[in-house]
Amino acid sequence: MPTIDAATWSAVAASFAAISSLMIMLIQRRNLLESVRPELVLTGWDRESRGQGDSARDVITVKTIKNVGRGPALHVHMSCFNNAEGRPTAMGSTVHDPIIAAGESRDLNGAINLWWKNVNLDTDANKYQGIDVKVFCWDTRGIRHEVRYGLLAIKNVLPQDVGDPSAVAPGVMLGTRTTLSRPVWWLKVQSWPRRAVKRLRKWLGLT
Repeated sequence: MPTIDAATWSAVAASFAAISSLMIMLIQRRNLLESVRPELVLTGWDRESRGQGDSARDVITVKTIKNVGRGPALHVHMSCFNNAEGRPTAMGSTVHDPIIAAGESRDLNGAINLWWKNVNLDTDANKYQGIDVKVFCWDTRGIRHEVRYGLLAIKNVLPQDVGDPSAVAPGVMLGTRTTLSRPVWWLKVQSWPRRAVKRLRKWLGLT
């Protein structure tokens, strides 16, 4: 049987050492990113009816926003807008906050208006409306974090809906909550094609 010479064994050992060093570097980098990563949570949900006639609507309120992450959240921005056939169905107040430190919370008093008159009836003669709430912030390393709340609101609240474990407010269920993190340089790269198309349209006189 052929024998493996010392040079081959040295190359194998060097390869394993390089792989081990790379893994250690990736783990340290991940720990560094996690040490400055914010995590924003919306709490204190409620729902009430306001207005009469054409201005009648349900209002979902959010009392506080809390940073449960390990790093400060910079340039916090919250928004919500949903429409159907060009008509607004769910529209929330825009919220800004320059910084929320780790472990701190802010009085939000945010409101999301549900315009049921613009929502079509379902097959069971009830109305359902999906609501997308987005909260953006940046960390100290220049990474943007986008928290998305996917809610489902029901107009006619049934008794079984009140006891639903996914309900954050009467007739308002939390479907998903996801966080998407992207570095600022990647966001700029993604915006290049849009800016190029916009400049081209302007140059051609199409805008």
